Amino acid sequence: MPRRNCAKPFKLDHGRYSVNAEFALPLIAGILALAISLVLARMYAQRCKIHLLLWSVGMFLWAVSDFTQLYALIVAWTVPIYLIYFFGSIMLAGFLGSGTLYLVFPKSRVSAGYMWFNVVFGVALAVSLVVFPINTAALQEVVTGANPIISSITNDIAAIVNIPALFTFAGGALYSFVRTRKAYALLIFAGAVIPAAGGTLAAIYIPQFLPFTDFFGIIFLGAGFYLSFNAKPKSKGK
Repeated sequence: MPRRNCAKPFKLDHGRYSVNAEFALPLIAGILALAISLVLARMYAQRCKIHLLLWSVGMFLWAVSDFTQLYALIVAWTVPIYLIYFFGSIMLAGFLGSGTLYLVFPKSRVSAGYMWFNVVFGVALAVSLVVFPINTAALQEVVTGANPIISSITNDIAAIVNIPALFTFAGGALYSFVRTRKAYALLIFAGAVIPAAGGTLAAIYIPQFLPFTDFFGIIFLGAGFYLSFNAKPKSKGK
């Protein structure tokens, strides 16, 4: 599952250390995600590899998600901030998964089809967030797993994006590792699975680990992306 599979905001209240981590970790993760996104965009401009562009978009959405979450923790959740947060939280895994699929199958029609799938449903998700009203009362409660905040139609669109994202992002990275035995693929796999675990726990009213799983997820992804930039192809003579 994507790192915040229900994409609902949360509040922590578990002592001084947890509260500090609640603010610090989204800030650090957001800065790292934005920096990685910019590096990926630069690499795409140099190499014209589509997976770099898709990863860049995914990491930018990750940064947007973290920064909007941080804003809400410092100020308050507002309707525009939550809508931006929700869109970024849902779509980031789809674009990261699409990039991973392109990394594994760069010339496949499936990779191209899945990329356009994310573009189309990204537009549909954005439209639904604007058109259908949200539960502002539930929004003000700011508790993970609380009353539905968005419409059932929007939730259905989010689910359509989420389900294949699990297989393309984590599954694509795992397949790449099994096929190539490259360390970067295993790191990308860990970067997909760890935040997904945090999102799953948050969805069942256990949000304490979410800032930490997000943070470690971005560390693993950053390391995996960096190693993938410098991965050397296998020598045909060996």
